[in-house]
This record gives sequence, C-alpha cells and structure tokens, in this order.
Amino acid sequence: MKKLVGKSSLYMRFVLFFGAFFISAFASLAQKNEVDVRAITTSNYPEVKGKLWVRDPEGIKTEGIQFYEDDRLVKVNFESFKKVDSVLQNKAILFLIRNTANKAEIQWYKDVLSAAFKNGTIKSGDKIEIVGFSCLVEKQILFPSKLNFTDNVQDLIARIDKIQDNKRIEYEGRVQTHIAINEALNLLEAQNLNLPAGLFVLSDDRSMPPLLTGELPGARSRRLNIPIYGITFYKKSNYYDIEELCSQTYGRYITEQTNDVKIVSNEVNAFLTDFENRHAGLYYPFTYTSTFEKDGKNHTVKIDSKDGQSGFSLPVPSKNILELIQDNPLIAGIIFLLLIGLIVVIVMMYKKNKLKKEELELQRKKEFSEMEQHQRAAEQKLSQQEMELQRMKEEERREAEAAIREKQSQAQAQEDELQLHKMLERGNFPWFEFRFGNETGSYQIQTPRLTVGRDASNIWTINHPTVSRNHFQLNFKNHVYTIRDLGSSNGLFVNDMKVTEIELKHGDCIQVGEITMTFHI
Repeated sequence: MKKLVGKSSLYMRFVLFFGAFFISAFASLAQKNEVDVRAITTSNYPEVKGKLWVRDPEGIKTEGIQFYEDDRLVKVNFESFKKVDSVLQNKAILFLIRNTANKAEIQWYKDVLSAAFKNGTIKSGDKIEIVGFSCLVEKQILFPSKLNFTDNVQDLIARIDKIQDNKRIEYEGRVQTHIAINEALNLLEAQNLNLPAGLFVLSDDRSMPPLLTGELPGARSRRLNIPIYGITFYKKSNYYDIEELCSQTYGRYITEQTNDVKIVSNEVNAFLTDFENRHAGLYYPFTYTSTFEKDGKNHTVKIDSKDGQSGFSLPVPSKNILELIQDNPLIAGIIFLLLIGLIVVIVMMYKKNKLKKEELELQRKKEFSEMEQHQRAAEQKLSQQEMELQRMKEEERREAEAAIREKQSQAQAQEDELQLHKMLERGNFPWFEFRFGNETGSYQIQTPRLTVGRDASNIWTINHPTVSRNHFQLNFKNHVYTIRDLGSSNGLFVNDMKVTEIELKHGDCIQVGEITMTFHI
C-alpha cells in the first residue's frame, strides 16, 4: 500500500536533524537490544558456531558485520536469516488515540479500531488498552492516566466509544504527540510486562516535532524494545513525520489516501497478527575459525556493525592430553616416569592395605559371631519372659471376663426373678395354645425370656422342619410381652402380618412355620 508524505517546513527539517542526532548518540546504549550472539558452541574447536540475533524484523546486511578477536579480524560465514524458534503467543498493545476536535477524524479512528478488533485479532491472554491524548491539562496528557489491560473485545470497543473529542487540542500552537508517546512508554515500562509490547499511535501528527529535552521517543522505544506503529488519518496538507519514528523503532505505518476504513482496519489486523513474529526478531546462523589458543578461558569477541559495537564471551576449551604431550615431549616423558613410579608405590601400598584389611575382617567376623551368640541368648530369654507375661495377662483377662459374666448372670437372674413375680401377679403364667394339622396342645410360659426353635439349646424346643434352629424369642418386662424374630428362614407372623419385633396381647395369633399358636395371659 502506498504511504503518502507531504512537504515539510524548514523548521521541521531542523528539528528532525537534531532528533536524529540524539537517536544516534543513544544507539550505543541500545545496542545490546539490537544485535546479540546466542547458542555458541565450540565442540569442534577452533570451529565456532552460533546464531547472530538481530532485532530488526526486516533483516540486516551481514556484509557490514565484523568479528574481532584481540583486534584480529576473523572471517565469519553467515547463512540466510531464519525466524526465531520460540515465539510467544500473546502480546501487550497500548493504542494511543489523539483526541482531535475534528469529529469525523476521531470517529474514523474509532471505526478503524472497532473493525480491526471484531475480526478476531485479539487473542485470549493478550493485554490491550485504549488511551486518548491531546495536550497537557494540569500536567496530564493521557486519559486515562493508568493502564487497565484486557483481552475482552466488547470491553475494548466500549472503551473506544468513551474516547471524546477535546477542544483544547493544542498547546503553544502544537499537538504534543511526542510528549504523549514518551508518557505512554513510561507507563508501559512501569508495567514490567512479560509479553512483547508495542505502542500503536492513531494521530495525524501535525506539528509533531516537540520542544523536548532528554531522551526522545525513538531512542526510548528502542531501549525498551517497544516498537511504535502509526495509523494516520490522511490529510493532503500534512507532513507525516511519524512514519520515520515507526521505521526507527522497527514498527510499521499506514495512511490511506481515501481513508477507507475497511482497507486500514485490515492493515491494522495484519500488524496485530504478525506482531509477535516481528517482535521476536531474526537470527543468522554463522561459523568461523577462532584464532584463540586453547586455554580453557573465556575470551571476548567484539562485533562491529553500522549501529555501533557490541560483543560476546567465547568459552575456549582446554587442550586435551594428546595435544599437551605433542607440545611438551620432554615434560611429558618426565611425567610418564613419575607416573610409573607412583603406580609401583600405589600397588605396594595396596597389597599391604589388603593384607591388613583381611586380618581386620577375620577379627571382625569373630567378634560379630560372639555378638550374635550373646544376642540370640538375650533374645531367647526375652522371648520366654514375654511369653510368660502374655500367659499371665491372658489368665487375668479370662478371670476378669468370668467375673463380669458372673456378675451379669447374677444381675440377669435377679431381673428374671423380679419379672417372674410380676408375671404371677395375675395369678397364673401365660401360655401358648398351638395347633399343627390335627394335633393341638399348649405350652405354659414360666420364664420372662423364652427362646423357641428347633435347636436343643432353646427353652422350648419344637422339632419341626418348618421351624428354624433359633426361630423367635418372647420377652416379658414390666407387664409387657414382646416377641422378636431371631432371623428365621420362614419368618414370624403375628395376626397374619410378618414382623421382626412386636408387642403381644392376649388372643394374638402367631404363625411359626406350619405351626399356629394363640397367646393367652
């Protein structure tokens, strides 16, 4: 897309000259962010391999890069540039919109951003903020003055809508775009962002060169590694100096002669989509033959480029044994003889120590055997004592349980005697009338706890196959009779209803297997 630039005044040219001078003076401080050497390997020394990383996403001419080892120029072979292997997937972008009094112009900026955001260029995890500016108002030029990043597109569009036109657009006859950019860079620096960061300026940048002292926006942008991108509302009479600022800081610039919102928003989309890749820079694989002697030290290699000087530390390996012998044959021979003598002494000492260790081992085994015998005897004695103690504890436990059972038995007998007297208060014991087929009979209940079943352990034994071994139990307590099923196979029925436990009354009919009983009091 063609970028449109108007004519400048002599004053603007003068200011731009001094701006370029300040940026050049600052280049040496920013150089560490422009060119760097990474992934150095010296495994095949003196061959040195590495990667020359450059911040410029457009690439550089490697013919202008020179390496020096102790002021000796070395020939470096560079390959074609490659993209950085690992690129972060998110970005932090601050959009800086000029609050112009021209309603059509500010609406154009809003429409361009809204259209760009709606096309899906904002990803989850991005940090985006919208800020307006015009001129200093009570020492404040950015509105709002605090950043609040988000990746919510609807929230961002709402913030765009809140950017209002400001009638106080000039201060001493100029829009303070450079001051606003400097302040925006200050805010981004204070955020300590861990993402690639960029500043997108939406301004027609009329009278853009300010009366500034100190670090200029271009130099600050390069130092902070925050490129500046420009989106400008085209006006035929304007001089668009922000394009040069974008180029200096490795950003990009767009102005379109028809001010077509769709065309410009698509270009903004392209800026945002490719931002992380451009921000990551490029690298050029290189190889060269080092002139440093193998000494196991780190040496400094200087790099000269058109932007200034930098350098990197080269870890030079030490010489291997074969190389040392070749360089010093006399010393190697002496060392060899000393080594032979040392080996003889070591062998003799080894044999002496081995004999001594064998004697000590025999003595240790003898002492260990005696210790084991004492230990076994002590363990046997301890085991016997523990068994006797266990027997005594078991006997005490049985006696205690017997005493408890005796006490419980006496208490139960007393309780049974008490309940038996209560049973006789009516003048007679209760009884069951039973019938099985044509056989009939009765059974008098003379205990407050009557167990019934086929097993002989029951108080009332009914030897019938439909009766379970332990079928039911009848309990009397305080003039109340209850009957409880003892888990019988055929169940317990009272008045034709299957029950687990129920209170019995005079005349109740009980079904036990195939035997029918009637309870009488």
